[in-house]
Amino acid sequence: MHLHGILPPLEVVDYAYLYLFGAILVLGSLLYFIYKRFIYTPKKGTAYYLRLLEQCDFQDAKKTALQFSYYGQMIFTKQQAQFQAIQSKLEPYKYLKNSPTLPKELQKEITQILQDARQNHVG
Repeated sequence: MHLHGILPPLEVVDYAYLYLFGAILVLGSLLYFIYKRFIYTPKKGTAYYLRLLEQCDFQDAKKTALQFSYYGQMIFTKQQAQFQAIQSKLEPYKYLKNSPTLPKELQKEITQILQDARQNHVG
């Protein structure tokens, strides 16, 4: 006997697994984005630091001295004696208030050691 006004039982589809899979996918994507954005920092090689040093402005002696001593430590491992000699010549320029132009001889030495490093490291 069929009752009027009452619908037959319906099959209820369970989407819990689909929601769980979607939540895991969103959480995984979010964690990957956070890792790539804030935690992972790619290592910069010698070519990057050489490019920075080659773009130094010799008109600002203080900035050149600071850049050369900071980035040079990451590059010059084989030419340590030359690097130390140039760094000792640049030492007085680090502490000057009004930075003059670097002397031509010092500019040539810096350019030469950078060219040697370019040939040895990058080729």
